[in-house]
Amino acid sequence: MPRMSINYLSPFRTALLVGSTVLVLAACGGGDSGGSEWSFHPPDPAPSGSPAGSPGASPDASPGGSPDASPGGSPDASPGGSPGGGDGETIALTETSSVQIVQDGQQVTELTLTEGQAYTFEITNEGGLEHNFYIGSAPQLQASDVAGLPGVATFTEGTQTFEYTATADTAELEFACTVPGHYEPMHGTLVVEP
Repeated sequence: MPRMSINYLSPFRTALLVGSTVLVLAACGGGDSGGSEWSFHPPDPAPSGSPAGSPGASPDASPGGSPDASPGGSPDASPGGSPGGGDGETIALTETSSVQIVQDGQQVTELTLTEGQAYTFEITNEGGLEHNFYIGSAPQLQASDVAGLPGVATFTEGTQTFEYTATADTAELEFACTVPGHYEPMHGTLVVEP
């Protein structure tokens, strides 16, 4: 007589199968047609010697950061970095994966500010790399000595803002990303007009 085999699942296998199914359904939204999406963004490893940034870091966690800063870009900012007239100007800059600071698609190596004018710097990191942005003296920025400097701390994506008012002394300063290896291609001078 032929042998019949009945394959029963052990209680452990049954629990594992049910648990896995529930987990998958929960992650998919349980069949809900609410348009749930999955996204996974593994963190980039921090280069040695640099502080690990957190994506979407709060602007008020950085020196000079302002939670009330305007997120909107300024249409009157020219590719050369010279903002137009008016109070509370926004200077929108983008940090890229090619390790550049750009404005309207052009690399920025100089920004012209008006003495006494308040500015909102809007720094967008679209490179997926760690970037930051600070205003300070060349020696401070080259040494990544950013304690107390106005700017935004290291972040990997999104937009950060901070407020800055230009003074006569601003003409002696630079702007830069100070992440190790980024200063040379990502710095520029500040020009101040009366």
